[in-house]
Amino acid sequence: MHRYFWILLSLLFVGCTASHREKYPYQNPDLPVEKRVNDLLKRMSVEDKVNQISAQLLFMDEFFDQRDYSVGHIRNVGHFLPDGGFPNNPAEVARHINEDTQRSIQANPWGIPVLQHGEALHGAQWGNATCFPQSIAMAATFDDELYYRVGQVVAKELRAVGVRQVYAPVINITRDQRWGRGQESYGEDVLMNSRMGVAYVKALQEGGIVATPKHFVDNYGEGGHDSFAPLHSWREMREVYLEPFRACVQEGGARGIMSAYNSIDGIPCSANARLLTDILKKEWGFQGIVVSDYGAVEIIHNNHFMAASHDDALAMSLEAGMDLELANTSTGLLELVKGGKVSRETLDEAVSRVLRIKFELGLFDNPLVDPEQAEEEVRSPEHRELAYESAVKSMTLLRNNGILPLKGVRRIGLYGPAADVVTLGDYSGGRGGWKGEGAISPYEGLKNAFDGQVLLNPDPRTCDVLLFFPSITEEEGRDRSSFRLPSAHVVQRETTHAVIIGDQQESLVTVDQEKMVRDLIATGKPVVVVLHNGAVIEVTDWVDGTAAVLDAWYPGEQGGRAIADVLTGKRNPGGRLPFSWVRTIGQNPYYYSIKPSGRGYGYVENDGRPLYPFGYGLSYTSFEYSAFQLPSQLKAGESLRVKVTVTNTGPVEGDEVVQLYAHDELACVARPLKELIAFKRITLSPGESREVELEVPYRQFALWDTHMVHRVEEGWFEVWLGRNADEKVTGGRVYVSGGLTD
Repeated sequence: MHRYFWILLSLLFVGCTASHREKYPYQNPDLPVEKRVNDLLKRMSVEDKVNQISAQLLFMDEFFDQRDYSVGHIRNVGHFLPDGGFPNNPAEVARHINEDTQRSIQANPWGIPVLQHGEALHGAQWGNATCFPQSIAMAATFDDELYYRVGQVVAKELRAVGVRQVYAPVINITRDQRWGRGQESYGEDVLMNSRMGVAYVKALQEGGIVATPKHFVDNYGEGGHDSFAPLHSWREMREVYLEPFRACVQEGGARGIMSAYNSIDGIPCSANARLLTDILKKEWGFQGIVVSDYGAVEIIHNNHFMAASHDDALAMSLEAGMDLELANTSTGLLELVKGGKVSRETLDEAVSRVLRIKFELGLFDNPLVDPEQAEEEVRSPEHRELAYESAVKSMTLLRNNGILPLKGVRRIGLYGPAADVVTLGDYSGGRGGWKGEGAISPYEGLKNAFDGQVLLNPDPRTCDVLLFFPSITEEEGRDRSSFRLPSAHVVQRETTHAVIIGDQQESLVTVDQEKMVRDLIATGKPVVVVLHNGAVIEVTDWVDGTAAVLDAWYPGEQGGRAIADVLTGKRNPGGRLPFSWVRTIGQNPYYYSIKPSGRGYGYVENDGRPLYPFGYGLSYTSFEYSAFQLPSQLKAGESLRVKVTVTNTGPVEGDEVVQLYAHDELACVARPLKELIAFKRITLSPGESREVELEVPYRQFALWDTHMVHRVEEGWFEVWLGRNADEKVTGGRVYVSGGLTD
C-alpha cells in the first residue's frame, strides 16, 4: 500500500476497538474516574503500562514507516503536514489526527486512545490556526482578562482538530534580556508571570486542553544563555522562579508540567526529586503528568554527565518524579522495569497519572472530532478580530514629541527590514511555519488605513514623515550578546504576502540598521521608529533624534492592521513595558524589584536606572488619580481592597493601567525595594471618571522566613499607586497582621 494511502481511508474505519469488546468497569463513563483508572490499571500488562508512558515525535517522511501506534503520546501529525505538502486546513488536520487516534485505539488490547500533543504559545500551533501576539506582547497588555479570552480561542482551535495537550505557557521569569526566549515569557515580574500564566492555563483547562507550563524551572543561566545552570539560592527560587508555577498549578489547575534542560543546585531538572516530587507533587498537590522537555533525559547522560547511558538517565528521571519522556522514549524502558531499575510502584504511579488525564479529557468515550466543525470554528472572523484587539492593546508607546497620531500628512515613507513583513516570533504555526491567510504587514495595514500615499523606500526628501521598521534576531537557540540593532543576520522567510519573520527561518538579509535610522534622522524629516522585538534594544545612540518610538512587539497575524490604526490615531496605544528597558547591555541583568544594596545602584557612566522603567507606556490622552482609599489594617487571611478614582483628562478615549506597588518596611530577611502587587487595565472616554478597586490576596504580603516557612510577618507595609515602577502617584501605609499562607 502506498505510504500516503491512509489519508484517503474512510473515517468509518475503526477496526477492533474497546467498544466492540466485553464491557469492563473502566469502559463505563458513569463511574468515577479513579475507579476507572484502578480497574484498567490492574488489567494491563507491564508492556501495556510502558507503552502508556512512552512518546514519539516523527516527521512527515517517518510517520508511515516508523509510527508505533501502541505508544500513548504522539506529537500530532498536523504540526508537520506542511512539510509533506499536504493540505493544512482544519478539516484535513482533524481527519489526519482522527485516523492516527483510531489506529492507536486498535493497536492496544484495551482500546486506550493516544494523547495528541503539540504547542500553543500564541495560537494553536499546527499551521493554520489564529496567530495571536507573542507572549511578551500579551504581557504588555497588562490585561489578564483579555488573555483569558485569547486562551479560550486557542483551546477551541486545538480541540477542534483533536490536539488535547500543549506545552504552554512559558512562565520562566526573564531577568536577563540576552536570553533569546524572553519573547516567549511574560517578562521580569513575578506577579505578571503568575497572573498571565493562570489566565492562560485556566482557559486551556476549561476548554478541555491539558495545559503544561514550562520550563520547570528557570531555563536560562549566567550570561543569558539558554539552559545554563542558574546560580540562584533556594530562597530566590522560592520567591521568584517557582512562584508562577505554583500559581498555575494551585490556582490555574494545570494538569501538565514540562521539566527544563538545566540543572538546579547540581541536579538536572528532569531528574530532580526535590522539584518534581517534594515541591510539585507533595507540597503543591499536583495530580497531573510531568513530561521532560524534548531530549532532556538524553542530555542527563550526554551533557550533564550524570548517567552512564540514556537508559540510566531515564531510570533516574522516572524515580525522581518524571512521568513521561519526550520526544522519543528510550526503547530500553521495558527492560528497566523488568530489571528493577524502575520500580513497579513508580511505573504504576506514572501510568495512573496518564490514564487519569485521558479519562478526564473524555478520550475513552469520545476520542474523535468532527472535521467539518473544525473547518467552521478555526480562524473565524471573531477569532481574528480578537487577534487584532490583542495586538492593539499590546502596542507600547515609548516616545512621542507630538507627531503621533499622524495628522495632516499626505505622504509617508516606510523603511527598514520589517516594513513589509509579518513578524510573529517563536512557535508560530506548525513546523513548516504559519500557513494562515489574511495576515497583514505594516505596509499593507498603512495602505488600507491611510488616505494619502504610503511608499516603500522612497526618496525621504519627498515625504512628510518617515517610518523606520528595524528587526532583531532572537529566538530559541539564539541568545544575544549585544542589544544594538544588528547589521547582519536579520532573518526572513518569503511568503505569498510580504515576508514572515519567525521560527523556521530560511534566508538572511544584511543591512546596517543603525546607519539607516541615523541617515533618516539626518534628513531633518520627522522619524518614527516602530520596533519588532521581544526584549531590550539599545537605542541611546539614535533615540533622541526620533520624533516617536512605538514598540509593536511580535504582534501576530493582525499586527500590521493594529500598527496602522495606532499610528493614524484610530486606536490609542495603552501597552506597558513588562520589563525594565536598560540604557546599555552593561546594566543587564536588570529588574525593578531588586533587594537593597549595601552601597549604591549606579555606575561610573550612569545612575543605574533604566531608560524606560517597568510598567512604562505613553498615551494620546492623560489620566488623573483621586480619592485614594487604603485601609489602615489588614487582618490575617483577608484580602486588601484598595480603591482609587481615575479620570481621563485628555481629548480622546484611552486605556490606563492602574499599578499598585508595595514595600515591607521591616522584615526578618531582605525584601525587594518595591513589588507589583496588583494591576488593572481600564478604558475611559474623554472626561470620564471611574472608581477602580484592586484586590490584593493576603499571601501577596508573605515572605520565606529564616526557616524557609512561607508566612506573613506582622508589621507595616508601604503601599502606593504608580504610573510605572519608578513614578509614584499616591499612597499610604497599612498594618498587616501576621499569619501562615497555607
